[in-house]
Amino acid sequence: MHDLKLVAAFAFHTVVAVALFALIGGAAALLDYYTKVLAGLGMAYWIIESIKATEYFLLAVDLLCFAVYIARETWLLLRAMLGHEQAASAGATDLPR
Repeated sequence: MHDLKLVAAFAFHTVVAVALFALIGGAAALLDYYTKVLAGLGMAYWIIESIKATEYFLLAVDLLCFAVYIARETWLLLRAMLGHEQAASAGATDLPR
């Protein structure tokens, strides 16, 4: 039952992380839309390319941070689940080591 609580916490953290990182990804998508609007208005090429570079950088950093966060959450889940099993088997004798 303890493992089910750990998995539920992992799932909740993952869903919240997806929502938060999607907001940042949405900001990158808005930058894309913004560059298209500015290009249609005849804005200078270097300004459009600077905003596009910012958009790609924001998206790349967002994806990297998301991957690191999910990897960390997975590591914590596995460590807690495996540590729980080891603690349960080690505590069966209640003798000091």
